[in-house]
Amino acid sequence: MRIIVRAVVAFAIATTLAAPSHSQTLAPVELRILAINDFHGNLRPPPGGIAIADPADKTKKTIVPAGGAEHMATLVKELRDGHNNTVFVAAGDLIGASPFLSAMFHDEPTIEALSMMGLDIAAVGNHEFDEGKDELLRMQNGGCHPVDKCQGPHPFLGARFHYLAASTVEKATGKTVFPAYEIRTFEGIPVAFIGLTLKGTPNIISPESAAGLEFRDEAETVNALVPELKARGVEAIVVLIHEGGLPAGDYNECPGISGPIVDIVKRFDRAVDIVVSGHTHRAYVCEIDGRLVTSGDKYGTIVTAIDLKLDPVSRDIERQSQQQYRPHRVLCEEPRSNRAAGILRQGRRADRQPSGGIDHGDAFARAQQRR
Repeated sequence: MRIIVRAVVAFAIATTLAAPSHSQTLAPVELRILAINDFHGNLRPPPGGIAIADPADKTKKTIVPAGGAEHMATLVKELRDGHNNTVFVAAGDLIGASPFLSAMFHDEPTIEALSMMGLDIAAVGNHEFDEGKDELLRMQNGGCHPVDKCQGPHPFLGARFHYLAASTVEKATGKTVFPAYEIRTFEGIPVAFIGLTLKGTPNIISPESAAGLEFRDEAETVNALVPELKARGVEAIVVLIHEGGLPAGDYNECPGISGPIVDIVKRFDRAVDIVVSGHTHRAYVCEIDGRLVTSGDKYGTIVTAIDLKLDPVSRDIERQSQQQYRPHRVLCEEPRSNRAAGILRQGRRADRQPSGGIDHGDAFARAQQRR
């Protein structure tokens, strides 16, 4: 499979995977996957933005403002528009190591913001375990913090999206902390999403947080699930994994990549089609062992859009090429497709809040109540 990069990307990456249909009578089913990773509770745009190659001199880097919940929500909304089948996924570390605005409330505002954006599925990352398994379960299921209790104007309801943890097992029960996978059906075609974190998680979280948990090998975990998914009629498999690599080149290039993700992907069963990765805070769209492997930087600075065509006969993913969209700066106009907040474009800056449905007012209200 040959992946052809045809345009420059900084904030929104759109990847089109298409091939001639195997069916002469049934049209392929189109699916857009939107993906993020390593948001780390950055409700406000991070000070550092994102470093990209200077358009005037590719040997130099330039910093452009990007990221944060409002800008990401706007982009996600725009990337959904015009697509009947979409799913919004994440590859871990959505919370933990967060700025004060989110951390002060144990990342409840971040969970609420991502839920409002319509996030569907997320793999757990190592930072999801920063406050231990029970606190992570509260992030999913809701309820008051055991020490700080309920601080906001309303009870914390928990995430409306679903966490997945295929490789994280409770030693006492032998069961995974969260489901190993989730199957979504699009016009009759099932697509499986497997979510997991890195095997080395116990080495980078506190012993208290890791107590009673086993973090199993990533590839072995995924490969053991393939027969079960096949038995359920699944041919299209997407892995959301909180482990990554270190790419060469700019964020929209992949002349080479190193790091743990390379060996892991090579060990995956051939049934795995796409890998959404994270952890290294780098941006890349690579082909590793014939599979598409992506990562979207950090802090909401990039949203990856993967466009698939699902064959109605084989029920697998057809793929041929990929296309990327250039980012633009949001002006004070109505949202346009392929436009991202805070990136280069001629014109003036917006003075009003970008659209997308995320408002920090609730978090600020909590801060005022706590003072």
